Amino acid sequence: MSRREKTEKAILEALEAQLIEGGMQSVGVNAVAKRAGVSKELIYRYFDGLPGLMSAWMMGRDYWSSKAGVLREDDTSNLTPSALISGMLREQEAVLARDQAVAAVRRWELIERTEIGDRLRSRREREARTFIDRLDGLTNQADVPAFVGVLLAGILYLSLRAKTEDVFLGVPLRSEDGWSRIWSAVDLMLTALPEDLREEPLRALEEARNANAGDFEE
Repeated sequence: MSRREKTEKAILEALEAQLIEGGMQSVGVNAVAKRAGVSKELIYRYFDGLPGLMSAWMMGRDYWSSKAGVLREDDTSNLTPSALISGMLREQEAVLARDQAVAAVRRWELIERTEIGDRLRSRREREARTFIDRLDGLTNQADVPAFVGVLLAGILYLSLRAKTEDVFLGVPLRSEDGWSRIWSAVDLMLTALPEDLREEPLRALEEARNANAGDFEE
């Protein structure tokens, strides 16, 4: 590892420690530089300031960044859209449950509108489209992006709310039993998807969609 790589690693680790200790409100170039034992000029030189530093740190931590392009993998094409949606939701919750720093950033994004937040949201939206674009248009019986959006918003809210609230509408947010109830509810909601999205593999549905698009063009 080069000297620069070691310094960058130290800065990223300092950022994470700062996030865990004081939340996003405590993060700044001066605070991170002091914790890392480097000059703030290095953060500007290596990361182009705090927005670039946050973006670099989130690249391997945020779900959509670390899972970018996951639906391009061949093995996912053999799963049903319903199974893919369920898996995505569960992994999102798992990331937020095990990573205090990422959860701190996501909570902060809900209440603050900043350049850093805009950059993170924009990239997350781009990456998420690699997921939803493959599911959109597979059926005319359901608005899949809206359907997934409602489920994802619910899971994200409950995951982040667990930091400050033990129970939500009588459902424990910090226990396996509580999350077992939540996932049972999600599974029930997924049964509302059209049968082909629950029974047919993504590859077959995509082939049918592409064939229909070709017929329409002709």
